[in-house]
Amino acid sequence: MILTDHQLSAIVLAGGGLVVDAPTLTFSELHALAVSAQDGKSQLVVQNVAGLTAEQLQTLAAAAPGRISFDLTS
Repeated sequence: MILTDHQLSAIVLAGGGLVVDAPTLTFSELHALAVSAQDGKSQLVVQNVAGLTAEQLQTLAAAAPGRISFDLTS
């Protein structure tokens, strides 16, 4: 990963949208990013979510309602 999870959180807190690859982050890091996206009113797209459960996706969605999208195409 080019940026650390703290740097990614700072970007979404500042209002910048991101597209992230789920396997490169832990669930805790993804959740923190979702919370930061909600707080920063930014968009977050999570790709390659096959390794996450439906419950985990729901948890992430609840942390950032309307601000997080999941790419289910791969």
